[in-house]
Amino acid sequence: MLPSWLTEPLWGQFAALLPERPEYHQDQPLGCHRPRISDRIIITASGKKEWIGYRDHQSETCGDGPHVIVQVTTRPAPEQDIDALEQIHQNLVRQGFTDLEHFVDAGYITPESIDRAERAHGVVLTGPVRADPRAREHPGFTKADFTPNWQARTLTCPRGVTSHPWKATQGDGHEWLSVLFPKPACRTCEARQECTGTAEDRSRHIILLPQLLQEIQTRVRREQETVQWRQHYAIRAGCEATVSETVHAHGLRHCRYRGMAKTHVQHILTAAGTDIIRLSGHFPPGTSPPRQPRPASRFKRLCRTLTN
Repeated sequence: MLPSWLTEPLWGQFAALLPERPEYHQDQPLGCHRPRISDRIIITASGKKEWIGYRDHQSETCGDGPHVIVQVTTRPAPEQDIDALEQIHQNLVRQGFTDLEHFVDAGYITPESIDRAERAHGVVLTGPVRADPRAREHPGFTKADFTPNWQARTLTCPRGVTSHPWKATQGDGHEWLSVLFPKPACRTCEARQECTGTAEDRSRHIILLPQLLQEIQTRVRREQETVQWRQHYAIRAGCEATVSETVHAHGLRHCRYRGMAKTHVQHILTAAGTDIIRLSGHFPPGTSPPRQPRPASRFKRLCRTLTN
């Protein structure tokens, strides 16, 4: 039997996590399962059925004391992690979490998401921005080595050559800035192989983001290479343990219901059960019940024998 001081606060937390109950409609009575469900999405590869299900996005505290799951978002399986970030932040703000720092993995991070989280929700989003792919393919000059002039709409390379004025373009539904350097300058440059990565008659071509997003990308890429940033981000390491705990100890990946609404309730119950187990091992100062010392394991007894 768990003490009341432990269980009563959890009921409020559980109620806050529950989704709002939809209005009753005679054509779609609650609890009715139809042969086809619109939010039951199938992921296929080469025409074969691979996975039917949903993604569970969990947010947990990472400060002093027990780490508890405080927010759960359920989304269709094919949806990318970053597409759920807006709903996650809306739910956190609705639950009263403001002026917080949110540690996420690379799947949730882009310069756009960092800017959106801070402007719309007051959330500092911390995570590794995707590294410059050219830095891995050609260990020469990367985009960070070029100096932009936002007023003149030009870039200056490390050798002092200035590009043509950039042109606005579109890519993947986002606004980009296409920057092209003059061919004669690149053709005679001594660092051409190091810069363009090719001996062909080509000039350097760089894609920039709009100014605010480009400055965010450059700053985060520079910071995440420092020891201080890595030590600060290391606090997120416990999140992977939470995923493992909910999956292997509580069967999170075994969906017991049909439809995203009911699956979301299962995810919430799993999170609430995980919190109860974690909190049951933490007591207010001075109220911890006495515990019998655990018997020494055979390995520990063997070590004692060898050292005596």
